[in-house]
Amino acid sequence: MPKGKILSLASALAMGAMASVAPVGANAAESELAVTYEVEVGSLSAMRIAYKAALTADGYESTASIKTKGLADLFSDYRMEMASAGGFAAGALKPSHYRSESKNSKKTKVLEVRWKGDNPAVASTPKDKDDDALVAPGLTSGLVDPLSMLLRKAVLQEGQPCPSVERVVDGREVYDLRFTLSGEVKLGSKSPGVYRGKALKCSMTYTPVAGRPAVKFKKKGGVPSKFDIWFAAIDPAGSGKAMYVPVLATGKLQGMSFVAYAREASVDGSKLSEN
Repeated sequence: MPKGKILSLASALAMGAMASVAPVGANAAESELAVTYEVEVGSLSAMRIAYKAALTADGYESTASIKTKGLADLFSDYRMEMASAGGFAAGALKPSHYRSESKNSKKTKVLEVRWKGDNPAVASTPKDKDDDALVAPGLTSGLVDPLSMLLRKAVLQEGQPCPSVERVVDGREVYDLRFTLSGEVKLGSKSPGVYRGKALKCSMTYTPVAGRPAVKFKKKGGVPSKFDIWFAAIDPAGSGKAMYVPVLATGKLQGMSFVAYAREASVDGSKLSEN
């Protein structure tokens, strides 16, 4: 699974927390969200994901960063910064621009996606004509970037966050994330992270559609990667309308088991804690 697909997991976690922001059409002032996730691989802390978002009745802006830490940082000093913005029209989310910059000690890569109407166009620096040609067949209408993905889920789907299928473009590839509901569980004292209480457990599969990862995916037999994600129902404003924050995820990355959990989170300044 490419490093970029660590972002798919991050999207389902950090960006999925956008589902906890006030829905479109709500008569609310600006909503703000901040979440930090810890990712452990083989019981060792390997990565930290930080996410911030602001949502108004007119549009949204969000940023996220991923960085290796601990022993992982000694072998791969990987960093990634992302930003996304868009608006709303007729009750639907309309992304306008997405940018990611990934770097290590050897190189820096910038990916951008811009929408004209409902049609996305990609650009990369340094330019990679092969990547651009491979992703081109997947650039259809209705795509969203990773940071906008689960905000669209919140806008278009009331109630629980699963099931759904989201088609995502990140500038290098197009892929499907399929969510199915496994059921309601309770996260107890043995669960990592800040949250304790009832949660909805969902399964998520990642399937490449276009781009270089899709070519490799087909050559290897086309078996989608699978993750489990737990969403906590939160009502910080006391409105009686549940909103969902992803608080835990498990699965495998490049054959190694991992766990990712929310170490701290706040919605409009109210901290998420034990429930």
